[in-house]
Amino acid sequence: MSLDTLLIQIFSLLLSIVGQFLLKAGALALGRVGMGNVAEKIVSMALQPYLWAGIAMYGLSAIGYIIVLSRTKLSIAAPTISISYVIITLGGALLFHEPLPLIRMVGVLVIVIGVLMVLQS
Repeated sequence: MSLDTLLIQIFSLLLSIVGQFLLKAGALALGRVGMGNVAEKIVSMALQPYLWAGIAMYGLSAIGYIIVLSRTKLSIAAPTISISYVIITLGGALLFHEPLPLIRMVGVLVIVIGVLMVLQS
């Protein structure tokens, strides 16, 4: 993967991660959505700026990823996206005070090792 393609991949990945955090912030602002209140929450979702910002980040991320796919193998591009799971897991713990048990940390380590192995091949 060339340097410019790698930079686009990283930028796309960061947009996707920010999108996840914005969607979570929007979901927290909505409150719990259940079967009894889904209709009223749909209106709230449509008016929630964090959700719109998250969707926009995903759209921009997809454009970047399509550019990356036009330049490199899917078998290289796709596994590198899984590094977002690592950052999102850690960000969830730091930003949203989500628990981070040992087994989840081990899983994150396995993902990192897997991505490094794919990039070395």
